[in-house]
Amino acid sequence: MKRFSIITAVFLALLTTPLPLTAVGSITSISANNFIRIISHASQYVRVEGEIRDSQVTGNSKVIFLNFGKNFNTSLSAIIYNPDISAFIDAGIDEPDSYFKNKKVVVEGIVRICNGKPEIIINSPNQIKIIED
Repeated sequence: MKRFSIITAVFLALLTTPLPLTAVGSITSISANNFIRIISHASQYVRVEGEIRDSQVTGNSKVIFLNFGKNFNTSLSAIIYNPDISAFIDAGIDEPDSYFKNKKVVVEGIVRICNGKPEIIINSPNQIKIIED
């Protein structure tokens, strides 16, 4: 019984540990305009391409929302939390909210559903790239 518990714990740890970008094999690519397809890939690692149409920074907590649509309630948001903002500053992106706004980007990460809408948490500047047209 103890062996089963250890194996189960290791298996669950592997399932919940995010994979580095180089370890991901085949990544599903989705247009940011395809809301239904994004939601259908909840809890999966995906690549989303689209334009950041709006950005918001919350007051005290310094959470940055990069929204792929004008209405954040009906579009995907890429979210950068306060502890991760320093990685963007180190990469030369002092204000990610204005830097990515109105730019066509590719975002990679795990889609999660929060309050009925899809989000991708951005922990590193490596997860978001501006596409040159």
